[in-house]
Amino acid sequence: MMPSLRTSRRLGGLLLLATLAGTTACFSKNASGAGGQETVILVAHNRGFYDVNVYAVRTAQALGRRLGTVTGNSTATLKVPVSELQPGGMLVVQVRSVGGRFSWFSPAVQLGTGIIARLDVIQTANGALNQSQMYSQVVPPSEPR
Repeated sequence: MMPSLRTSRRLGGLLLLATLAGTTACFSKNASGAGGQETVILVAHNRGFYDVNVYAVRTAQALGRRLGTVTGNSTATLKVPVSELQPGGMLVVQVRSVGGRFSWFSPAVQLGTGIIARLDVIQTANGALNQSQMYSQVVPPSEPR
């Protein structure tokens, strides 16, 4: 037995409303920054005296998104939203000295499942950052990410 046209339209309308409600709920949750957004890990080790700010760079034309500050002679684990990666899962960061005049752009590093980025910030005596390095590392499954 075929459903009537009226019943089909009603079911179609309910399906459309359910789809829109689900999409809106997901968008709101992610737009507010709460829960659910995928991230990759960047372990930054500042080997210098000066504090540095670390920014994710999506394109050469756009300003980077600040990921955090790494104080002098310390290590910080920064979570990078996947939305801040360049196409192909590539991560590029900019490191800027706090209160200084130096900055440094990393080479692009490809990230994926089970791979983290490591950043070694190396400062010269005058605060230059041009000896810094960034590379990727495979994390064994037993280690927390």
